[in-house]
Amino acid sequence: MSWKIAPALLAGCTVVLKSAPEAPVAAYLLAEVAEKAGLPAGVLNVITAERDVSEELVRHPGIDKISFTGSTAAGRRIAAICADRVARVNLELGGKSAALVLDDYDVATAAASLAESATELTGQVCSALTRVIVSKHRHDELVEALSSEFAKVRVGDPFGAEIDMGPVAMKRQLDKIRGLVELGREEGAQLAAGGHRPAGLDVGWFIEPTVFGNVNNHSTIARNEIFGPVLSVIAAENEQDQIAIANDSVYGLNSAVFTNDENRAWEFARQIRSGTVGHNAHRNSHAFAFGGFKQSGIGREGGREGLLPYLETKAVILDREPSRYV
Repeated sequence: MSWKIAPALLAGCTVVLKSAPEAPVAAYLLAEVAEKAGLPAGVLNVITAERDVSEELVRHPGIDKISFTGSTAAGRRIAAICADRVARVNLELGGKSAALVLDDYDVATAAASLAESATELTGQVCSALTRVIVSKHRHDELVEALSSEFAKVRVGDPFGAEIDMGPVAMKRQLDKIRGLVELGREEGAQLAAGGHRPAGLDVGWFIEPTVFGNVNNHSTIARNEIFGPVLSVIAAENEQDQIAIANDSVYGLNSAVFTNDENRAWEFARQIRSGTVGHNAHRNSHAFAFGGFKQSGIGREGGREGLLPYLETKAVILDREPSRYV
């Protein structure tokens, strides 16, 4: 939310912030922050509502610009409504981001990094590196290393100091993850680790961190955003095949290249069609532009690029320079 509010306020805009109905508290906290900071009434307006109210906001002629973060399906709907009235829109949508592990990089080190990022927010991160692409001859070693790392993850009450990963946000999300895990098995992928409710956690929306091996890049679990702690390991014939597989997706939000050679990382990054390419890790920053190619979105948030969409260019052509400026 701060990625949207900060540039809008800097540009002199007023804002209506509509939070997700399942998680309104963060928006209320931001409202309290704005109030304590002395922001005038009406500059930041926070509401909590369901989809019908959201559509009314998107349709309203008093709203000049929509900035949305969420699913690609919801983004398509918003874009269609905005197109109808030619409203400005920024969309930060889904991802199926690729991590390319090159042959010069240590498998165990890559697995540790990928396992750590995959369990952040229980995998409910649009830019998560969920397709891991590795040379065929190193595939089994990487699957084993990821499985070993996931075996160390302690799942449970997220308020517990000893816990590494909590539940997913809601029952329908858990049902979606479990359905896709089962579909992955039916379509021939190797379930190497996880995929079940953790032992002893009978209440709550919990799922084990999950690794699939021998995943076909055209399978359902490789094409669709799962939005949970599920990694698909895909074997490539060679490095050019790794790039081709990475780009063979409707998404293009994030990616990473694991290599000890920064020159090769740069070379690969130039060929991967995604809004961000990290080196040896899942990397993002508020300091520079973030956004996606293809169906991962429209526009950028963060940095100078994230401010410009909240401005409109106006040309004023006078006979002579005015004697005073207002």
